[in-house]
Amino acid sequence: MKKAKITALCGMLTALSVVIMLTTTLLPVLMYVLPIVTSIGVLLVMNITDKKWAFGVYFSTAVLSMILLTDKETALTYAIFFGYYPLIKTTLEKLPRVLSRVLKTLIFNVAAVSIGFIGVWLLGVSGEEYTEFGKLTIPILLALANVAFILYDFAITKNGRLIELVACKIKRKIRI
Repeated sequence: MKKAKITALCGMLTALSVVIMLTTTLLPVLMYVLPIVTSIGVLLVMNITDKKWAFGVYFSTAVLSMILLTDKETALTYAIFFGYYPLIKTTLEKLPRVLSRVLKTLIFNVAAVSIGFIGVWLLGVSGEEYTEFGKLTIPILLALANVAFILYDFAITKNGRLIELVACKIKRKIRI
């Protein structure tokens, strides 16, 4: 019975994540915020069960988002970085602090640049938005993205016990 409850929980969180991502159809301004919000589902599953189940939620949400979303850049942002980042974050934080921060930032920047290249060259995202401020557009966008990533990373740390509290409440409610 325990596996059935966990499967149902993961299925519901996957469906909720896809619906949240579909909101970009109505509110395109949230195209970078909603992948961050949906990554919290992966984090919740990881705190309630383990990484195996959380990876299932990440993978199914990423695949369904790539199929169902009209805004492929949002799905790409989730699939290439924000969906799996909670899964690797705990492993990276076991390293020395400086090395951990350098690796996290490096992984994020590689993902951010990859999202831009894949979006423009494979998915047909308009490249005009990357020239709005001239030659400085890409460095400015990357710097702002790094600030957002640092805030996101801090928000989902173990010190921010909100996720743990929510996970404990869910565990008690469904008796896992």
